[in-house]
Amino acid sequence: MTYIPALIERASPTGVFNGTPPDHLPAENGLYVWRTAVAMPFVTFFFVMLRFYTRIYILKAKKYTIDDYIVALTMLVSIAHSVLMAIATYNGMGLHIWQYNTELNSRYYLWIGITSEFYALGLCGFKSALLIMYIQLFGVYKRFRWTCYGTLFFCVGYLFCNMMTEFLGCHPISKKWHPEIPGVCINSTIAATFYGACSMASDLIIAILPLTMIWKLQVATTRQKIGLSLVLSCGFISWAIAVARWGIATFNLVGTTDRPWWAGISFTLSIFEVQTGLICACVATLAPLWKLACSHVRDWTGWSSHQSTKVMTWPSFVRKPDYTQSSGDTKKSGGHWARANNTIGGHGNPAGRGNHMTSYADTTLNASHDDEYDLLGVSEWHSHTTREDRSQRSVDV
Repeated sequence: MTYIPALIERASPTGVFNGTPPDHLPAENGLYVWRTAVAMPFVTFFFVMLRFYTRIYILKAKKYTIDDYIVALTMLVSIAHSVLMAIATYNGMGLHIWQYNTELNSRYYLWIGITSEFYALGLCGFKSALLIMYIQLFGVYKRFRWTCYGTLFFCVGYLFCNMMTEFLGCHPISKKWHPEIPGVCINSTIAATFYGACSMASDLIIAILPLTMIWKLQVATTRQKIGLSLVLSCGFISWAIAVARWGIATFNLVGTTDRPWWAGISFTLSIFEVQTGLICACVATLAPLWKLACSHVRDWTGWSSHQSTKVMTWPSFVRKPDYTQSSGDTKKSGGHWARANNTIGGHGNPAGRGNHMTSYADTTLNASHDDEYDLLGVSEWHSHTTREDRSQRSVDV
């Protein structure tokens, strides 16, 4: 079938818009787009604030990491994206094709182009934040570190090309929303299909990457590994949304003539994709907050009946009760327990420089700055592992 570059033909095979738009917009699927665009940023902002509360007031972080700045900027981008999507519903998004006229069609494609730029920025933000966090947690492993760098390069590369394609896909640029003027446009069907496939592939890789490291940890119990897997692989949610959006977008481009109406569903999912991706980047850093809440619940309910069991559940940032501990494991100072500095990826052992077989004391995988996230619960493993156990356990680097 011959491709017609005029964007007006993408919405109607005849290119004739004789319909009458509804008196009140948004309408049809545009109403659901508007509701999602208004509600989701509040939910995401709540998780972003929890992330920074954990970093500032619980972990007492002295400085922010690069992924903290990326999350903050991505939050602003996601708000802008949602606002623009809400405005687009007043310019025809989600209506049936027979409800369009020529003027409304031009406004619709103009706002599609604008929102698509912020959509790509939002995707780039949360994907980069997750990958940088993985590097800080497990960057001591050279292969894993370079895999993360390669994935990061792939994500930034295809999303940058996506933005350029969206902005420069027609010559002149205004032909995108004024298809009647002379000029040419790229095959938007092929471009959208390709970038959608790249998005799904990158989301799947990002979700699987931490699993390859978590299940190599010799110092963690099966329960801890399952918990870490659930926390760090919540990116599967974004992948599932990306798959659904790609399927609807593909059907919208090649399987129906009522494309604006189906686009309303697709763009609703795009809001969910950006917002849930950013939520996943925040949830992965909330382990200290969750452990603190659990310790308070145990204190209030008296759930733990034995002091030794209660000690093992104390998070590293909470003052622990006095109990006997072997020297070289932890240090007691001023009534508080300090974490041992035997770490890989910390200041004592640069990332990527370790023996092939290292002892337990050298496999407390943490961030490059003494476990910036306290996600791996290093101090908890220290608190109930004897020196004899440490001398026998090892992990491949």
